[in-house]
Order: sequence, then C-alpha cells, then structure tokens
Amino acid sequence: MMDTELEHYKSENARLKAEVDLLKAQLQANPYKEMFESSPDIIIQLDTSYRILIIHIPDVSFDRLNAVVGRDIFEVTPLYAHEKMANALQLVFKEGQAVKYYSEGETLGAYRYYDNYLSPIKNETGEIVSVYFRSREITAQKLAEKVLLDSERKLKTVYENSIQILTILDLDRKFTWFNKNALLRSPSVLGRPLVLGTAAETYIEESQRALFISNFNKAVAGQEVTYLREVNLKPEIIFIEYTLSPIREDDLVVGVSLTGMNVTKHKKYEDYLKSINVELVKQNERLNQYSYIISHNLRGPIATLMGLVTIFEQCKDDPVQMQEIIELIKKSSVNLDTIIVDLNTVLSNSNNEENNRTEINLKEECAGIAFLLASQVEKSNTTFVYDFKCESIYSIKSYIHSILYNLISNAIKYKSLHLKPVIHLSSYIDNDTICIECKDNGIGIDMEKFGDKLFGFYKRFHSHVEGKGLGLHLVKKQVEMLEGRIEVKSAIGEGSTFKIFLPK
Repeated sequence: MMDTELEHYKSENARLKAEVDLLKAQLQANPYKEMFESSPDIIIQLDTSYRILIIHIPDVSFDRLNAVVGRDIFEVTPLYAHEKMANALQLVFKEGQAVKYYSEGETLGAYRYYDNYLSPIKNETGEIVSVYFRSREITAQKLAEKVLLDSERKLKTVYENSIQILTILDLDRKFTWFNKNALLRSPSVLGRPLVLGTAAETYIEESQRALFISNFNKAVAGQEVTYLREVNLKPEIIFIEYTLSPIREDDLVVGVSLTGMNVTKHKKYEDYLKSINVELVKQNERLNQYSYIISHNLRGPIATLMGLVTIFEQCKDDPVQMQEIIELIKKSSVNLDTIIVDLNTVLSNSNNEENNRTEINLKEECAGIAFLLASQVEKSNTTFVYDFKCESIYSIKSYIHSILYNLISNAIKYKSLHLKPVIHLSSYIDNDTICIECKDNGIGIDMEKFGDKLFGFYKRFHSHVEGKGLGLHLVKKQVEMLEGRIEVKSAIGEGSTFKIFLPK
C-alpha cells in the first residue's frame, strides 16, 4: 500500500514538474507576449515549419486566437497573401535577412491594405528558430493616398491643358515647373523655349527686367501683383496679363507662381468700348454745343431783327427809310437763315465730322457777325481792324461762327468806359497751326484772380454788364471740339487778347 502511494506521489510530482518546465519554456520562448498583446498590429511568431507559436490580432478574443495556435500560417490566411508571404519566409529562414513587403486583398469582408515586416529570431548559437511577423493595416492611409494621387492627377491634367501660361519660380527667380502651354508659347512670346533652372528675367528684355524683379520681390513679400505686357508677334500684337502670386508653406513664402493669360480679345473689346464711350461723349458734347449755339448765338440776330421791325413800324410814313429798313431786315434774315442752315448741316452729318468741314473766309465771317451785332456796334461806336494773313480756313463753320461771335460780342460788351472800342481781328500761320487772334482795348480781366476760372460754366468777372457767363465756356469747348487750344493774355485797363490755335 505504501509503495503504491509513493509511486502515485512520484508520478504526480513528475507531472507537475513537467508543467512547470513547459510554462518556463513558454515564458522563455515568448518574452514579448505582453507587449504583443497591447500592440495595434497583427503580430505572429512562427516556427521553422511555418506553424503559429503566438498570434495577436487586435479586437479578436483570446479563445479565437488560441484555436489557431499550432496551425500552419497558410491555413488561416487569405489565398491572395500566400505567394508574397511564402517568398518572404524563404528569404528570412534561408538568408536570415529581414523582409518588408505590401499586400492587399479581401480580408474579413472588406478590401484591405497591409504593410508587412518579417524578422528572424535566433537562439544562443545563432540558429534561426522562429520568425517574428508583424502586419500593420494601412487601408486608411492607402485610400487617402489614392484620393490624393487622383486629385493630383486631375489637377495636373487641368494645369497641363490650361490655356494659361503657368509657371513656378523659386526664391532665386528660377523656373522649377511650367505647364505644356507655357513651353509651347515661350518661343514666340519669350524668344526661346523655357528651361528648368534658368532665371526668369533672362527671358525679358533688359529695359523691363528691373520692373519684373521689383514685382517679383513684392510677391515674395506676400503681395499679388498683376500687370499687362504688349508682345509684338509680327504682324500681330497681343496682350498678356501676368500675375505674380506668393506660394506659402506654413505661412512662409517658399516660391512664386507666375501665370500669364492672353487678353488680346478682352483688351481689343475694352478699347472698342472706350472708343465707343469717347464717341458717345463727343456726340453728347456736340449736342450740347448745338443747343448752346441755338440758345445763345441766335439771340443777337433775333434781337437785331426785332429792333429793325420796331424801327420799321416807327417810319411807316417815310417810304425811303422804310425801304432801307426792309433791305436791312432781308439781309439780317438771310444771315440768320445761313446760321440755321449751317446748324442743320452739322446735325445731319454729326457722325462724320469731316463731312461738316468747309472752307471759311474769316473776313467775310467777321463782317457777317459785325452786321448781326450792328445795333451794339453802332451804340458803342466800335471799330474793327482786320489783318487776315491766312484768309481762309477749313473747319466746321458753325463752330467758327460761334467762337468769333462770342469773342467779338464780349469785346463790345466789356468795352472801356473811357475809350471807343477797337477790335483787332487777325490770322496767321504759327508752326503747324493756324492762329486766329481777337484783340480789344476793353476793361480787361484780372488773370491772377480769375485766370483759372476764366472758362468755367456760368462764370462772370464783371458785375456791371448783363450776362450769364456762358460765352467763354462755349468758346473753349468748341475750340477743343476742333482739336485746338486757346490762350488768353489780359490785364485790368489794358484789354484782352484771345488766341485760337487750330490744326491746319
């Protein structure tokens, strides 16, 4: 009995010792087990027969994992992973080198990507006894990379097929990238093909380099600079709008983008709109001038007619005087009709100023104005002195009539209180212009006080004479409409001299 119990205790002790030895062996074989179990990666240890010694898969229970311990790795992994895994294991066991590779495929109901790493585990003698196999899921990273690559591909397609000239410069102003259109257009626009690493200013004529470098420095300082350049592509001239913009990384400017767009059509359309606008302004100015002429310049002739009619009514009993008045009325009516006909002619040809121009005899024009102002001339006892070296000019008659009418009527209106009015009217060639001069001995104007207001709208400088201050404003506007200029010399008590310079 004693022998039987003794044998039982010996047997139990041997079993317990064997279990302790097994636990010790497992502990020695798996010194990193705790670390593995806390890792987010799939970690497997394989023996030389590719059987699983240890396995850790995040979020998979110990019981499920323990069920595959001792099984061949190829029995529990997806078929798509076998070829690359087998090649990697052979390299590890045969050559003792660590191996890294990528795998992808359907795993656990979803398409996944893995970064795999295998490393040999050796014993004290250097013999490979197992393999450390780490597999990290990188699905999110790969999908993000795919989205990024797809975006980059689309962006590159947009850039390469853009009609704009797109380039990137480093901080030394050298090209680091340019699109296809920039390369294709550079020989004609810049004189030679773009080359990476070359300085941008070498493609610009020397007279424009300083401006370009200044604009580039503004972009480096954080500004966006846009400017227009004219390029002569004989026989065509094109306009390119360039924009320099800073390229930032973490709020630091690391380069400059230089873009160019052909805006020739836009520029031509813009110029066309400007020309149309200028023409509309001119047309409006013409209409204003005609309105002023009708309302201002016809008042004198009409007043003369009304005066003659009054005189006619007073001398009905004197046939001789009546006949003289009738002749004067006829002459005044003819002059008035001529003015109206001239205005109608100008209005009917308002779209073509050249058609409105005609030959004008200055002496005849001045004499006609003197007749229209006959009552004022007679009342003031005005004397006219003519010296027309250039007897005729080619211009718009209604404007010339209005200019001379206003100058002559003002010379009479602002006569000296102590001298009889003398008006000198002359013309002569002055370089490339014809000068028409009107000089009087009237009360004059204080040029220091009123010189900058002389041609203002509704500006008057003498309160003792009736008027609205429109005359000189009209004169200046009409001279400018004829592409001329006006100069004035005047002093208080010494009279005034007006010089009208018109193109030949």
